[in-house]
Amino acid sequence: MTGDTTPAAKTIGLADAIALTHKRMDAGRWGEAEAMARQVLKVAPMNFPALRALGAILEHTGRTDEALQAFESIIEVNPGSGIAFTRRAAILLRRQWGPPPQPRAAVAGPRIMCSSLGANGRFANQLLQYAVARLYAEDHGLTAEFPDWIGRDLYGFDDPLLGPLLPTLSEKDVDIAGALSGRTAAALAEHDLWGYFQKSSQDFAGHRDRFRRMFKPARQIAALSAEWMSKLGAGDRPLVALHLRRGDFVKTKLWIAPEDWYLAWLGDLWPRLERPLLYIATDDPSVLTAFSAYAPVTTDILTPALSGAEFYPDFHVLTQATHLAISNSSFSFVAAMLNERGVEFVRPERDTARLVAFDPWNAPITLPQDPRLTEGEQLARQLLDAVPNHFPALIALAEILEQTDRRDEALQIYDKAIVANPRSAVAFLGRGKLLTRAGQPHEALAAFRTALELDPDNAKMREDVSRAMAAGPG
Repeated sequence: MTGDTTPAAKTIGLADAIALTHKRMDAGRWGEAEAMARQVLKVAPMNFPALRALGAILEHTGRTDEALQAFESIIEVNPGSGIAFTRRAAILLRRQWGPPPQPRAAVAGPRIMCSSLGANGRFANQLLQYAVARLYAEDHGLTAEFPDWIGRDLYGFDDPLLGPLLPTLSEKDVDIAGALSGRTAAALAEHDLWGYFQKSSQDFAGHRDRFRRMFKPARQIAALSAEWMSKLGAGDRPLVALHLRRGDFVKTKLWIAPEDWYLAWLGDLWPRLERPLLYIATDDPSVLTAFSAYAPVTTDILTPALSGAEFYPDFHVLTQATHLAISNSSFSFVAAMLNERGVEFVRPERDTARLVAFDPWNAPITLPQDPRLTEGEQLARQLLDAVPNHFPALIALAEILEQTDRRDEALQIYDKAIVANPRSAVAFLGRGKLLTRAGQPHEALAAFRTALELDPDNAKMREDVSRAMAAGPG
């Protein structure tokens, strides 16, 4: 019964329509929520919040094929979407293996939670977030509560589901990982933890054995993993593994270490080993050609596949390598933390233009991607990983890119901001200023006119437009 009770998304605005969708979901009015989400998608077909909401509605109402389509549409445009990654994986894993263990009932007493788990980043990010909350809870006698996520499927976790939400505690405000390691005395009890917790693996070092035991695969997954290793055929041979991450790093213009650095390391290592086997974990098969002299093997031989967690065979092999070269990615770094067989761990270092040794339990989990990336840019990009249409983050990122002379990318981000909120004068104003400096006065004028039409009474904006047009290219 949606009919006349569902206002048009055009009438109330996309942001308000999304908010109304979630209110109806919270109230259990799934049909009305679906109608509102679909109206938003008629106006903006790739509106990520609407697609996420629609996917959740379809999954909740048992239409998993349609839900998969919604989540895969998000992933196609934004591979870093944590919630789309998680829900797609959960649906497919459960089709293959059945439901995960039944969550335990919560017990009375002090609690801690991580409600963003499964939405804030993908696999390795999620492992770190889970570990911080659970390890701290165990150390302090708390009940740790988590949403539904794929750790329940891959590792057999049965933690209680989320109870009443607790106040959010962000790593931007409190050194949460430092509270786990004892570096700070921050009290985390009765809070909902938010963050990435990637400052340093040293924060987890005091819990190394528990961390490794925690992430032992569930029985069915362990049996499958053993089958993969048998097909790999390494046996007692040295297993050399590389992680060459390309796909989403290329899309987001993040720094990538060249293949030459890995080839130089292999050239030095290979003669010192007896009958080594090279395994390459990558999302871009085109990189394999450069390593053809070493006859590398890949996930293609690791069957049967793990539907929904296609990444997991690569991750498991990285945890078993005797010599591991990672990329600047939490995926392979966390694999190194879980690796108990490794005798050598290396990672790319920009300053020396080569692979250098590192200690998986005493190093930054990810290195700065680019010297031009300010802390503000890193935070904006992390937020956009979790919420791709987050309008303030898009505007902040566009302004930072413009200030650091990355105008083409800044223009793309302004365009995304306009798609996310087409009624915002701020985005059109920023676009106009950028086009003016780029020497495109006609396009700039069109953007300025739209900004002033959207906010005609804003005197400061009129001053900004006049000042920008007077300044001209620069």
